[in-house]
Amino acid sequence: MALGLDDRNELKYKIMKTLKLTLTALIFALVFTGCMKERGDITEPEVEENVESVNDLVVPSSFDWKTQQTVQVFVQLPQSGELKPLIITNRDRTKRYFKGFPENSSSRTVSTKITIPSYVNELRLIYDGATGPNMAFILNETLMYDFNASKKSTKVVTCDLSGFITYSKGGWGAPAAGNNPGSIRDQYFDQVYPDDFVIGDEDGYTITFEESNDVQKYLPGGGSSEVLSENWVNPKKKDKLGNLADQIIAARLNRDFSEAGVLGDSEAEFHLGELVYNDGPFEGMTVDAFLEIAQTALSGEGLNGYTTGEIKNAAENIINSFHEGTNNGILTCPNDDDDGDGDDDDEGEDDDPFVEVSGICSDGDVIFTIDNNGEEDMETSYSYNVTKNGSEIESGTYKLDENETLDIVVSGYNTDEFVITVETPREETLTETITGCGEEDNGGGGDDDDEIDEQFQGTLAYEDLWPGKGDYDFNDLVIDYDFEITKDGQEIVQDITATFTVKAFGASYHNGFAFTLPTVAPGDIASVSGYDVENTTVFSLAANGTELGQSNATFIVFDDARRVMPQTTGGIGVNTQLEYDYIEPVTVTLEIEFVDNAITYSDLDIGSFNPFIIVNTVIEGNPGDRGLEVHLPGYEPSDLFDASYFGQAEDASDPGAGEYFVTDNNLPWAINIAEGFDWVIEFQDITGAYNHFAEWAQSGGINYPDWYLDETGYRNDNLIYPTQINQ
Repeated sequence: MALGLDDRNELKYKIMKTLKLTLTALIFALVFTGCMKERGDITEPEVEENVESVNDLVVPSSFDWKTQQTVQVFVQLPQSGELKPLIITNRDRTKRYFKGFPENSSSRTVSTKITIPSYVNELRLIYDGATGPNMAFILNETLMYDFNASKKSTKVVTCDLSGFITYSKGGWGAPAAGNNPGSIRDQYFDQVYPDDFVIGDEDGYTITFEESNDVQKYLPGGGSSEVLSENWVNPKKKDKLGNLADQIIAARLNRDFSEAGVLGDSEAEFHLGELVYNDGPFEGMTVDAFLEIAQTALSGEGLNGYTTGEIKNAAENIINSFHEGTNNGILTCPNDDDDGDGDDDDEGEDDDPFVEVSGICSDGDVIFTIDNNGEEDMETSYSYNVTKNGSEIESGTYKLDENETLDIVVSGYNTDEFVITVETPREETLTETITGCGEEDNGGGGDDDDEIDEQFQGTLAYEDLWPGKGDYDFNDLVIDYDFEITKDGQEIVQDITATFTVKAFGASYHNGFAFTLPTVAPGDIASVSGYDVENTTVFSLAANGTELGQSNATFIVFDDARRVMPQTTGGIGVNTQLEYDYIEPVTVTLEIEFVDNAITYSDLDIGSFNPFIIVNTVIEGNPGDRGLEVHLPGYEPSDLFDASYFGQAEDASDPGAGEYFVTDNNLPWAINIAEGFDWVIEFQDITGAYNHFAEWAQSGGINYPDWYLDETGYRNDNLIYPTQINQ
């Protein structure tokens, strides 16, 4: 018989009472001060309370707690030539998010869905043999691009940008400490702004900061991207003027402090405002000119033909351009042709096309890029060829305008050596070699060009006391997932290799783990193998390996974390308490074969997968409960869930309104982190370990969408388990 809620709470908290560690860590606090006063239509807010734990959070009711976004993609491929796969990556091509074809072989339009981290706002589109670079902003969770639309490339000048540095809105809003952006702000604010710091347009509405400390009290404010509807003086975080305002404020701070010579290299030939965009809707425009457009838009005086999303993203790109000193290739130098010879130098030696060749391994694809970094268009074509292990696999010619690139994509095994050889207008022969890139060589030989593997990864972290409130260390189960999805040339899913790695569990209960594919019927699955299920009393599986009694394909990965990853020493669980031994993670891999032509990759919508834990599958050595599931916030339970748990204790689920697994103030029992996640030590609230978790949640996901990364000032490592044991 299953333990009741009161028994479960009592059991866990008795254990916690006897084992609880002394809390010595710093607890992250958001400090808000100020008072309300009227100044015509100028508003200042009231004080907000400190945040010392997840229980103190004031979270928007609409916040879904997602660290990922699912983007609808519409890309028109080049109309001529052999149909080749489209590749979508991040800006620097180090992470591939999609590779595939149109679902209709006679079409040249790729329409699909991809799920990517929420902090990514633009993507690079690569098509073998197409000129570029081809960058596109994500707007309203949609990416649209046409390779056939003509565009003028930016004039690139070879110059030294090593001295530039920019900081995020959170950096500019940080309290002064050491030599951080807050210290730079405090030290030079009065020098940079001898009067007030005013953002906006005098013909419309403005935001005014009178002192450096006023900037600290506001940034980052958060909120949806909206234009101003009133004037503000010294707003506070509570006002949430919107992400459009936040990004423009931070972009202005970067530009203004650079112009004053107190940010970055004061001896640089240009200041930040004089640099120009490499790509995007503001391609070729200086930062100064863009900020004029951005502030006019923010003030309510018109968008000049752009969208608020484009302006917000372009402002954020200024912030990211040289983030903490790293040149991300977003901005370049202007052309300063004083002598009229077409370049920035004395003798005109760069007037001719100047070709550079680079190569990168992008999740198994070798992407070679030929780049014309000179200051003239090419008059004639030049040849290139690519070899694999000494044998030519591709050849062609290129003719590039200034700052235009040509991408060549090849693939193979990680044992292959790829070499590109390029003839240039300066009668040079350039080569670039890439090795160790591609799929693992299993000895099968040959490449199957008709199959493509997509990857989808992340980490899940659970509290298991639902419907009672937990301690919000989010370590009752920590499990990595890695889906490798094989599809054919028509985007039909063939199979999925789903790998789950149990990293830790801080739970006294015997919990199983499962997931549902909401768009897949059980009959679409031909077979499932690799699951670890011994408890056939609680779990019943069909002949194909899916769980019986489910309307959507549901997969039981394992039935009991404590059996799969045995506890060898004392404590509550495994790998959450430093005084007990570290145990190597345990991996369970499911091989899922699909029925022929069952579903396309777009319809699979892998980002919608619904993972959950099943609590108390074993009780005192006997088969336990199947009906007690804990899901991500907003995700529906399976058909075998016991709905009588809804509304008990702290649960405020409202199935009629589509609200599941949240408290009455919208707190969750589980989170899905888009990338690798280092979990929190037992009994430590996640807000103390991750400094920007609270700000992310209270802003509705707008501020610090990358809160989980190991960036400067993001974490308190002494509260994070892997960093304490050097894992």
